[in-house]
Amino acid sequence: MNKKITIMACWDGGDYYPPVYVNRLFDACKRNTSIPFDFVLYAGHLAELPGRSDAINPDIRIVYTGLPSWWCGMPVWQRNPPGVLTDTILYLDIDQVIIGSLDDLIRYPSDLAGMKDYPAAACPRGCERDVCISTMLIRNGAGAIVWDEYIRAGKPVWDVVSGQKGPLPMAAQGLVNQHCSPDLFPENLVVSYKGTYLKRGLPDDCRIVAFHGQPKQGKCLHEKFVQEHWI
Repeated sequence: MNKKITIMACWDGGDYYPPVYVNRLFDACKRNTSIPFDFVLYAGHLAELPGRSDAINPDIRIVYTGLPSWWCGMPVWQRNPPGVLTDTILYLDIDQVIIGSLDDLIRYPSDLAGMKDYPAAACPRGCERDVCISTMLIRNGAGAIVWDEYIRAGKPVWDVVSGQKGPLPMAAQGLVNQHCSPDLFPENLVVSYKGTYLKRGLPDDCRIVAFHGQPKQGKCLHEKFVQEHWI
């Protein structure tokens, strides 16, 4: 099954993530899948400022959503996301390092699947089925209720308060876990840098390491897998 798919990321256009994060994710996707794909970047309002997007690889299709911060990625949850010409989307946060083939994630037998939010060894009771939307497979508009609920709430946007813990009201991850019951990728395929790698190392057959929270991969250049697969 090599039907063309869309790999998607979002970038607000600010300085927290320089454009190199976007370009390196795109390059890593090209190295790590045999399946043809479009790469679509949902870009926030800062990316519309003069010159902000000039450093983005021209092979990346940029869709300006007009939304600030990480909210710029919310339109991926529409039934027909703008700029997407395929039935299947693999959404990837740009604070991740791809270290193996993405093919098994793209071909995963589910319309909606994602990274497990907590490692099994340290999962709070009641969160065993929670998904982390850093890596999400979305087919045929699955999960559109997330966008519907966001619109129903008036498309709220706000900056994350430093140090805030727990679910963020009306953010995509909370809505997905509340309304969608997504499938979970096998835990060894997509892992947390802090939650898994620093405690138990890389599992066999790992494909993606997620650097959610701090530090980001740009501050972890001492790690061999970051040197080999991200720089």
